[in-house]
Amino acid sequence: MNNEILISCNWKMNPSTLEEVIELTQNIIQYSKHISKNTKVLLIVPFPFIYCVSTLVKNTNILLGGQDCHSELLGPYTSGVSVSMLKSLGCSHVLAGHSERRQLWNDTNKIINKKVRKILDDGLHCILCIGENKTEYENGQNKEICAKQLSECLSQCSENELKQIIIAYEPIWAIGTGLNATIEIIEDVHNYIRNWFKVHYSETISDNICIQYGGSVNPINVSNILKIENVNGVLVGSASLDSEKISKIINNSIL
Repeated sequence: MNNEILISCNWKMNPSTLEEVIELTQNIIQYSKHISKNTKVLLIVPFPFIYCVSTLVKNTNILLGGQDCHSELLGPYTSGVSVSMLKSLGCSHVLAGHSERRQLWNDTNKIINKKVRKILDDGLHCILCIGENKTEYENGQNKEICAKQLSECLSQCSENELKQIIIAYEPIWAIGTGLNATIEIIEDVHNYIRNWFKVHYSETISDNICIQYGGSVNPINVSNILKIENVNGVLVGSASLDSEKISKIINNSIL
């Protein structure tokens, strides 16, 4: 069974300036110096700041990731950012399928699948985000939605490639809303996701795949979330922009 803990900090379109980025990154480096070997901290950084953060985290135990990528490697795609660009800047991870990309940029499962394929083909780790909206949750469709997203977004992915996949379950109704999925909900869905991999791939993949939880993670609830069976880490949003909060999250993630 996977015993590693991955704390992913998704800064979204924050902070506002390079100066703030440098200060925040330096603080996180300090907080992460004494974490256990089985705990990893990943900074998922806005594109303009990746090079700077890459130089700051070099020779540290901090990992670096991009918030998205284009489904093509190069070409006439103004504002597009390719996986090879991210890799050349030191990124080891890339998000795909974040709920905001699905909602605001209309990323479909088919588009996300193309991005997943590009990430895997370039040898990087893909954090695939899945999860239901409030209406789907209220209709009892959370597992159905997760299964559909897993099936379509991981289409044509081999068992060997699944070693590069991390799943982030993020119920959309609990992202940035202050609402929290209960321990029972998180446990139930994470158990379902792990079993999905057992059914569709193998017990080995199921045992070893990293499944994170994302949705209003904060210093108060992170310890209880990480104690849940089948939770291997957290995807932290706004709290990762606050030096004091992310320090406490890192400290409280040491089980």
